[in-house]
Amino acid sequence: MILKRKAVKSRAIVLTFDDGPSDRLTPAIMEMLDENKIKATFFLLGRNIAGRERIVKQIADRGHEICSHGYDHLRYWKVHPFRALADIKHGWRAIDSALGQERKKYPFRPPYGKLNIVCLLYLWFLRIPIIYWTVDTGDTSLVDKRDKQRATITAGKTGGAVILAHDFERSGNAEGDFTLSSIKLVLEEVEKTDLSTITVSELLQIGG
Repeated sequence: MILKRKAVKSRAIVLTFDDGPSDRLTPAIMEMLDENKIKATFFLLGRNIAGRERIVKQIADRGHEICSHGYDHLRYWKVHPFRALADIKHGWRAIDSALGQERKKYPFRPPYGKLNIVCLLYLWFLRIPIIYWTVDTGDTSLVDKRDKQRATITAGKTGGAVILAHDFERSGNAEGDFTLSSIKLVLEEVEKTDLSTITVSELLQIGG
């Protein structure tokens, strides 16, 4: 609710992408963002980083924000709490390894949007931002449930949103094309209105 309030207050759209990087979709998303001079936030899944370190570096080099989605996309409320905790740390290490640095603890988005109490307290203790979303593009929904205009319409009505999309590797192009089409419509809405686009960290810095 806090993030939604901040987004609406500032009339801001925060584009976020989960589960990447991927070989095709992540670069395609970055090309679209570059063409529109937009910065986004990528919540990287550690297990998808190996072999794609070059893409992780490109995300950083192009000025996008890198955050973490854990390592193995576990259901944290179903596994042992300390296994979930290890998954968070493993995800951070995977990002550091790809970037060739030891940095800091990255803002975190829980897989499936759920945490257990141990992980919640751990992240609170370290003051790590826990980032959810306010609008889902539906790009992982069943085909007959998808509407590429949903994110644009909802964000336009509310006057600001943290939008969730996914950039993991797909077996076919249809899902990835849906994601690109959805984001393209959002960017067109931004272009013709007074909405702006910012990253997660920029949103967190907004008062209120």
